[in-house]
Amino acid sequence: MTLIEKIIDYMEASKYNIFRKPAEKNIVYIEGKGKDGVLNFDEPNHFNDLRLVFAFNRDGDALIEGSWEATTEPGYYYTDNPMNPNGAARIAFGQYRAWQVGIHGYSDPHEALVQVAPVRVHRDWNRDMVRTGDALDSGLFGINQHHGYNHPVDDIHTASAGCLVGRNRQEHFSFMKLIKSDPRYVANPDFIFTTTIIPGNKL
Repeated sequence: MTLIEKIIDYMEASKYNIFRKPAEKNIVYIEGKGKDGVLNFDEPNHFNDLRLVFAFNRDGDALIEGSWEATTEPGYYYTDNPMNPNGAARIAFGQYRAWQVGIHGYSDPHEALVQVAPVRVHRDWNRDMVRTGDALDSGLFGINQHHGYNHPVDDIHTASAGCLVGRNRQEHFSFMKLIKSDPRYVANPDFIFTTTIIPGNKL
């Protein structure tokens, strides 16, 4: 079974929305899988997750249109120096309709998907960099989808306090160009995108 078949099977079993009209983009993050689709050890403070976009063609075939190195988790810096006193945010696995095209950041502002609706996060109050036992929180936390400033694979550094981050600048701009070709966004620049976050060991 191919990676895209596994993703669709998982999303169907989870009763998640799958957008099947031609060229509509499905944004997926797979935690603990690299660009090769192979499960890894999901080490802390690494860009070892997968950002992926797939769509269906006019024949109804699902195609992966782009995949990039990413992280769905904060690194050491914001785990040890959380922006919230209850702990750094680690997004809860699931599907959320919560992002619009906008601008992320102040020191290096760039086009990104900006959170505009609530998502659920686990608060890493004990700073162990795993979700187990952590309290759930829901709200608007600035969980954006932006780039990781070309930080090395083995050091998230300050690139993520809980955001969904593609490691490489140019790859991120390719991601943004791709999702902005979605006919729903072309028709309405205020379109709200849906994103699915999947644990790699469940595929």
